[in-house]
Amino acid sequence: MNEQEYQMTGSGQAVVPPQASIMNEDTADQEQIESRFGKIMVYRKNPIVFPNGLLGMPDKMQFCLTSMPSEKLARFKLLQSLEDDSLSFITMPLDPENPIIEQKDIDAGCKDLSIDPKNLAMLLIVSVHRTPEAIRLSVNARAPLFMDVTRRVATQYVFHNNKYDIQHPITA
Repeated sequence: MNEQEYQMTGSGQAVVPPQASIMNEDTADQEQIESRFGKIMVYRKNPIVFPNGLLGMPDKMQFCLTSMPSEKLARFKLLQSLEDDSLSFITMPLDPENPIIEQKDIDAGCKDLSIDPKNLAMLLIVSVHRTPEAIRLSVNARAPLFMDVTRRVATQYVFHNNKYDIQHPITA
């Protein structure tokens, strides 16, 4: 396992250039739902569509990206299913220039998925590991989410090599 940890920059936010266009800020068309992380606001009008669903969930295709309900988790985003209120994932926006995934692999993913790199936003799914001593966080670096922010289409892209960990440790 690669023990390199990804340190968030500055304020703890990973910069995703066109991130504002991924999240819907128009509060007039939002509705409140009870997710597994508490009450959150979702925007159903303009979903992020995963045409093939997520790994293991091919029938769940419509999601929105929203803020976490806890201020302590502000650096993360919640990927919320619009088809099942109980289905959501903590995600971490990933700067294309990051220490976790090499640029050549990001470029190959964009090419395979026909995403213009300037329209790319990447997210990593976060796992929370609880032990009696501590809480550890890891991200799935082998299967990141590639989103075309212009078309609002996303894919969970599995890299063709095994150099990325499914449980890559990060700091909280």
